[in-house]
Order: sequence, then C-alpha cells, then structure tokens
Amino acid sequence: MTTTTDAQTLQHARNMVDRVNAAGGSYHQLELGPGLVIKGDYDMRKYLSYYKIADRLDGTTVLDVGTSSGFFALEAHRRGATVTAIDIWADDCLLAEISQTMGLDLTYVSKNIYDLDPTFGKFDLVICGSLLLHLPDPVGALRALRAVTGNRLVISTAATPDSAESAEPVCHFVGRHADDGDYWAYWTVGAVALRQMLLAAGFSRVEDIDHFTLRTEDDRVDYSVPHVVMSAYV
Repeated sequence: MTTTTDAQTLQHARNMVDRVNAAGGSYHQLELGPGLVIKGDYDMRKYLSYYKIADRLDGTTVLDVGTSSGFFALEAHRRGATVTAIDIWADDCLLAEISQTMGLDLTYVSKNIYDLDPTFGKFDLVICGSLLLHLPDPVGALRALRAVTGNRLVISTAATPDSAESAEPVCHFVGRHADDGDYWAYWTVGAVALRQMLLAAGFSRVEDIDHFTLRTEDDRVDYSVPHVVMSAYV
C-alpha cells in the first residue's frame, strides 16, 4: 500500500505522462514505472547492450551530455549512479520535469557541450549519444568531453555507410537543416576517424568499437540511421 505522498506523486506522474503524450511524446521512449510510459521516437533499451554500461553504477558519477529527454540519465540513475545531465535548453526540459515530479536525486544543468571544462567537475562515466552529428566542430566537442571525463567516455554517432569495413579515417559532411525542428545534421563519421579524433582529443585508448542501426519506433516518423559506438579512456 502506498502512502498519501506516494499516491500524490504517482498521480502527478500520470498527469505529466498524459500531457506529454497528448503533445506528441518525446525523443526517447521512457518507462517511468508501471503504466507510466512516455511515447518516444526511439526506444534506447533495444541498443543498450552496445554501450556496455555496467548493470550497477553505485558509487560512481555519471554525466549525460546532450541528454534530450533523458533516457541515459534515468538509466544511470536506476543503476545507482550519481547523475548530472546537460543540454542546451534553459526551459521546458522534460528530464528536469521528470526529476522534480518523481523526486529523483538527479541534476539537470542547461549547458552547451563546448562550454564544458574541468571546473564543471570530473565524472567517472560520461555518456554522449547521437549528439556529435549535430555539432559543427566535432573535435572541439571531443576535447570538451575529455576535460570532464575522469575515466571513461562512451560515445555514439551517425556512421558512414562503410564504417565497419573501411580502414580510412573518413568523415562525410552532411550540412542539412532538419525538416522537423531547428537543428542541423553536420556529419557522419567512420569508426577509424572517430577513434583517431578521440585520441587527438587527449584520450589514451579506445575500445569496444561496435555498430548498430538506430531506428524509430513503428508509430513515429520513419528514420533509420547507422551508428558507431565506442569507449574512450583517459
């Protein structure tokens, strides 16, 4: 049996979920509890194995960069980490609302990736998913990520079609403004190129290179984007 406070929290959460879904859902599909599912373009649970995140993160600090609607931040929190998440929105951040509504010990900060530096802190694990393709200066972004990585960065981004086979350090410039929002797609990156950029940004080694195709859910606008994912260590 729930307490009065728990019942109130649950009702507030239901109201939030209903409102967000009525407005079209979010970027990530988010399961916040039994019957509390925010519809989203991507169900990242299908791809979590590629990121090789430990089942338990107790005692670790995690930074989720470009959190969007917050899947990785919420997942790291669920696994026991102390979580900070950043994105560029000062207002109307869904993750911040979820955290406040459900009483989660999770910190959201409005911050641009290029403004990350050691004064922001060092984090045991930094996660950056599907953000690099939207950034005009990917090497500068990786240097900023290196500045706040205490141990490991796991990063994924849109990949060139031959990323898994090519030995060439290739990046393709896309330079296309999105039709469904105010953002740009700048780059697709081959695995060799991303590995070399990470080393150039100051990481000592790169491991766990893998590929997957990120697909939208059946009831959403149809996108299918090859991705490369890897881990970089300080």
